[in-house]
Amino acid sequence: MKSAVILAAGEGKGTWPFSGVRQKVTVPVANVPMVRRLALDLLAVGIDEIVAVIGHRGEAVRACLGDLDAVRFVEQRPLAGPVDAALRGVADVTGDVVFICAGDIVTPRDTLARAVRAVDTAKADALVVTAPCPPDVPHWTTVETGADGLVAGVSGHGRKNLPRFGGIAAARTEPLKRYLLRNPGIMENVEVGAMPPPEGDLSYTFELMRRDGIEVHAIEAADFLVDVDRPWHIIEANYAAARHAIDRIETTVLGEGASIHDGADIAPGAKLILGPGAHIGSGCQVLGPAVLGPGARITGGAIVGPGVTVGAESRIEEYAKVSGGAVIGARSIISHCAEFTGVMFDVVYLYHYCCITALLGCNVDIGAATVCGTWRFDDGTKTQMVKGHRELPAAHGAYTYIGDYTRTGVNVMFMPGVKVGTYSCVGPGAIVSDDVPDRTLLMVKQDQTAKEWGPEKYGW
Repeated sequence: MKSAVILAAGEGKGTWPFSGVRQKVTVPVANVPMVRRLALDLLAVGIDEIVAVIGHRGEAVRACLGDLDAVRFVEQRPLAGPVDAALRGVADVTGDVVFICAGDIVTPRDTLARAVRAVDTAKADALVVTAPCPPDVPHWTTVETGADGLVAGVSGHGRKNLPRFGGIAAARTEPLKRYLLRNPGIMENVEVGAMPPPEGDLSYTFELMRRDGIEVHAIEAADFLVDVDRPWHIIEANYAAARHAIDRIETTVLGEGASIHDGADIAPGAKLILGPGAHIGSGCQVLGPAVLGPGARITGGAIVGPGVTVGAESRIEEYAKVSGGAVIGARSIISHCAEFTGVMFDVVYLYHYCCITALLGCNVDIGAATVCGTWRFDDGTKTQMVKGHRELPAAHGAYTYIGDYTRTGVNVMFMPGVKVGTYSCVGPGAIVSDDVPDRTLLMVKQDQTAKEWGPEKYGW
């Protein structure tokens, strides 16, 4: 019997402004909470039971997984890091093999399937999943492997030309319990001068196994693996997961009551999936493959780029334009010549000539003619402050990041890379060049000059 433990207890502060009202692992990826995607994939590849370790905003995780009979919950109080969370989860499993998965990992189902097959075929006592090390990660753990596919070393801040630990691992349950107990609560395998945080590193448990002569196998993630630690990683995960799904559409599928008007301009050879009741209207352009959820509608001359995913009951209408690869949440509206590039969560409204390149949280209302700048005069990328230190995103650094339950007035301009906190409001006419904290009303103070005027002054 195979079990899995999903680690879903941490605060996820690095994803601000999207950690204000949600548990990070419940962030939607292609309109499915990432922790639910992970759980469904684990069950689909042969995992018999899942223990989710919850803590911070645990109710949000329960809401995502509570309808799955194979899932039960263990609470981590107080929050004490991933090794302690793994110990609590492993203590509750019944399988003789257990997979440990960070709840913020987004990767194709095939990655998990390959890991399960590797454990079965190699009769492996332990296994870790690896992925290429991105150039912008502020922290990483590298995994050195030999030609035989066995791990030769796990180290903190190792050489970036080596793969990094991918947040997914497996082991025989009883040995794993013992080595989790032996984890000292800090990554000890670092070079001189390094400063590892005083928090247990799950991957170091497998380094301890390796040192004691236990063979630890390594497999690479299939296609992509995103460890969602920053806001721009949410965009990366959404783009990758949506593309992966759309690339695998074999034929156009229309759900019950779905329709495509004869007057719609569909790109030649484009394969579409339309959920029940979805509709593409006359005069609309769909420039490539797309997925429309139940009841979604593209009407009124709207233009939709290739590879777009549209959530249930959402509307793209009145000559609006959505760029290729975008992910639109459920019950959202993009209307009246609005343009959108990026990712939005549920219930987002874009109207009247706004031009938005952004990651938008849920229940965001963007005022007419609001614009997101995407290009700086110095051609550079805005340096981001994350938990007190500076980072430079390798991708999506020019996007605007707007947290949940936020709105703008008309004619707001966001400079590239700005973040706006949860429950905030940006007043009309503001030019926003700095991050806006949570729960902030930002208004423009206008100086005015009044003088006598008329035809005499005008000079008639």
